[in-house]
Amino acid sequence: MLKQFSWPYQLLVLVLLVGIYGFMRQPAVLVDDLQATLESKNEAEWQKLTEAIGAQETSKSLMQGLLQMKYVADWNAGNRSDAMNSYYGALELVDELSVKLAGTAGFTHFLCGELASFPTLPEKSLTGCWLLEGDLIWRSPTQVQVSFVNPEQGWQSSLLLERDGLFGWHVADVELPIEEILAVYQKRLEE
Repeated sequence: MLKQFSWPYQLLVLVLLVGIYGFMRQPAVLVDDLQATLESKNEAEWQKLTEAIGAQETSKSLMQGLLQMKYVADWNAGNRSDAMNSYYGALELVDELSVKLAGTAGFTHFLCGELASFPTLPEKSLTGCWLLEGDLIWRSPTQVQVSFVNPEQGWQSSLLLERDGLFGWHVADVELPIEEILAVYQKRLEE
């Protein structure tokens, strides 16, 4: 097909194809950078890559919700003084724990929705969200959603990537299955 065009047009088509490939490959490169930064435990680089998503605030809110659920369950079980002591003691640790969950030490727990089990890894932690292995879905020419599946629970979380300039991308948002996370934790409390 290219032989019917003269060499300048062939060169132009080749340059366009390389440019399109480079454009389409950049979100995957960002996910690879996230994986490498998690593995290297480089906190400064990690904060730079994920600063826009507010992982610390989200994990703090989720942890406070989980603590309130535990407090209510302990209170209803008749352990009122233990419930209060446990709640207020754990509440003091929420800020520190939310920083860890937003950093390289706990982000996979955050993304997989396993906040209550941090820092213990589940048995099925070698696939899916635990390794930042996800499916890239183009929402528009400027947005890509990377979907991750929790192999044990089956729920899905996502990172939203947005384009900066022609070839630059950044992590813009995170979507977690909050209702499912809370429902699983509530079920654990009832057992």
